[in-house]
Amino acid sequence: MKFWNAHSQRSFMLSQQRVVEMQRKANEASRVAKGQDLEVEHLVELTEIDPKQARTLLRRHGADWPKLKDEAEALKKED
Repeated sequence: MKFWNAHSQRSFMLSQQRVVEMQRKANEASRVAKGQDLEVEHLVELTEIDPKQARTLLRRHGADWPKLKDEAEALKKED
C-alpha cells in the first residue's frame, strides 16, 4: 500500500535534508575553531581563567565580550 505520491515523498526528503543541515551548522557553531584559539588565549590573559573555561564561555556566548568578561569574573569568584 502506497501512502505518498512522488511529490510528497520528495518534499519529505528535502525537509529531512534541511534538518540535517541545520543540525550540522549548530554543531559547527558550538565548537571553537582553530582560528578562535587566539580568542581563547586573549580571554585567558584578560580574565585569568583556564583555557578550558574560556573555550566553554566562547561556545556559549560567542564574541559577546562584555558577557564573556562578566561570566569569567563569576567563574573566578566561584573558585
